[in-house]
Amino acid sequence: MNALSIFKENMITIIAVIVAIIIGMVLQYQLQLPPMVSAVVAILLGLLVGFIVFVIQAIVTKNNNK
Repeated sequence: MNALSIFKENMITIIAVIVAIIIGMVLQYQLQLPPMVSAVVAILLGLLVGFIVFVIQAIVTKNNNK
């Protein structure tokens, strides 16, 4: 794994976390959720995004090994 791919993975993760935070804030504003509920939603979105990034990395690694 070279430095460029690590940089790309980190940027994808950072962008995904920022998107999850924005979605959490929009949901809180639209649905008038309490801050604790929006924090839980943001955590769950972060876990979902992390899982998706992990799956994509596993698929790319598998394809690179062939």
